[in-house]
Amino acid sequence: MSTAKPLILITGANQGLGFASAKQLVSTGKYRLILGARSQEKAEAAVKELGGSEDLTPVVIDLDSDRSIEAAAAFVKERFGSLDILINNAGINRSSDPNATLRETYRAVFETNVFGVAVMVENFLPLLRASQYHDRRIVNVTSGLGQIGIAYSPTSEYSAKVWELPVYRGSKAALNIINAVDAVRLREEKILSVVAAPGYCRTNFGGYTGVKDPEDGARPIVRAAVEGSPDELFGTIVDDENFFVEFGW
Repeated sequence: MSTAKPLILITGANQGLGFASAKQLVSTGKYRLILGARSQEKAEAAVKELGGSEDLTPVVIDLDSDRSIEAAAAFVKERFGSLDILINNAGINRSSDPNATLRETYRAVFETNVFGVAVMVENFLPLLRASQYHDRRIVNVTSGLGQIGIAYSPTSEYSAKVWELPVYRGSKAALNIINAVDAVRLREEKILSVVAAPGYCRTNFGGYTGVKDPEDGARPIVRAAVEGSPDELFGTIVDDENFFVEFGW
């Protein structure tokens, strides 16, 4: 069995929760990280800001492009041969076009948050299967807003009565069911697929509003990636707010 440090790939690692997660993982000195960003410049800037260690590798990954994802997987295969842990962190909550129609808005958000994640798993799963690491994982960053129980809740401050957000909620609900199917189908292969909910954080994603710092929001993501027992995490949401316990799916 290889004695190399476990290899983790994070999408959207150049800012916000992705960068905060990378920073926490780097601080342990236990992991090698591949930092994904939409451009080489952004990925390299993240590597530099985290210290430029030989354990850090930049890669271009645009979740809206199958070609970009395929190229990233080919790069990882050629450079490392396998992957131990995949963190699907990158996501959006609106179209970048302020004049987008409703259909275009749904399409843009689902393109990144749902279709992009599905294509990431499809392309990187062979690399996870090639890994000899004893605790292979796929972590999908979700949101409590994607839970149907929260949308219906008469008491939650994040209910649909308070925050409608059907496009973003819908994308995360779709991600949750994709994760559930992956969790079941990969369990016999001893590959854990699990969702992590960071909570409402002050990042560029939400216009720097929110109630938590990115460092706090990153903790559930890191726990989902490298802590706990796969058997205990199976079928759960890793979070700090206990949304799953209180509201269910």
